[in-house]
Amino acid sequence: MGWLNNDVTYLLLKKMLDVCTLRHRIIANNIANVDTPGYKRATVIFEEKLRSLLKRGLNAEKIREIQPQIYIDETSTWREDFNNVDIEKEMVRLSTNTLRYSIYAQLIEKKLQMIKQAIKGK
Repeated sequence: MGWLNNDVTYLLLKKMLDVCTLRHRIIANNIANVDTPGYKRATVIFEEKLRSLLKRGLNAEKIREIQPQIYIDETSTWREDFNNVDIEKEMVRLSTNTLRYSIYAQLIEKKLQMIKQAIKGK
């Protein structure tokens, strides 16, 4: 199924699943360190890069090259212990990310079902 590795939709959905997995680990780490003095929350930057890529045209090679970036928020501290994790915001981000992962997984499953039906000739 080498041709599948050149399918833009498949590659993009696969990349989005990978980004969601990374984002989940980062958010979970933020939550785990909510009470760690001096801890700075991290975020994953990807969608901005993807938007920029979409404006210039999307192909399989560009999707393979684009990588998420982990950003550490050193600019804000709103607690006396210099920790900047807001547990409520992190829980919302975690829920949103979980929903996105579920949607991407369903879309990739649907894409593979369509390919399977095409192969079977239905």
